[in-house]
Amino acid sequence: MDPRIQRAIVLRAAGEYEKSRTLLWELTETPALKAEALLNIAWSYDNEGLEESAAEYYLAALDADLEGDNEFEARLGLACTWRCLGKYMLAKQEFEAVIRDYPDASEAIPFYALCLHNLGEHEQAMTVMLELVSNHPPTPGIQRYAKALAFYSHNLN
Repeated sequence: MDPRIQRAIVLRAAGEYEKSRTLLWELTETPALKAEALLNIAWSYDNEGLEESAAEYYLAALDADLEGDNEFEARLGLACTWRCLGKYMLAKQEFEAVIRDYPDASEAIPFYALCLHNLGEHEQAMTVMLELVSNHPPTPGIQRYAKALAFYSHNLN
């Protein structure tokens, strides 16, 4: 990873969102770094609670041809952000595509179930969660989101 992107990540982790984004915006001018910089800008907005802006940058990062883990993270981040914004049908479509395209990425499943719940599809949401529990014991991927999932367990809507 480029050291400038690493520096921007450190700034974001310290809550220095504007400084992080300023550095990242400069990197969008470098073609080889553009997609990753846009993804990190999206994460910065997401971490700051500015989901509308985050969604815009997730889409821009995906349009800039992210690959591999970064593409997965952008698609999952976009789906989660749309769910937080109440754009449940868009979120559902993206969650279903992510789950289809990344069948081993069980960390998308709890957020998909939350989206189904938000849509009033409670039985399907429970089915999805029970299948997750029965088919996938807690994985590092799911554990990585333990804090967010614990929050949503008491704040379903």
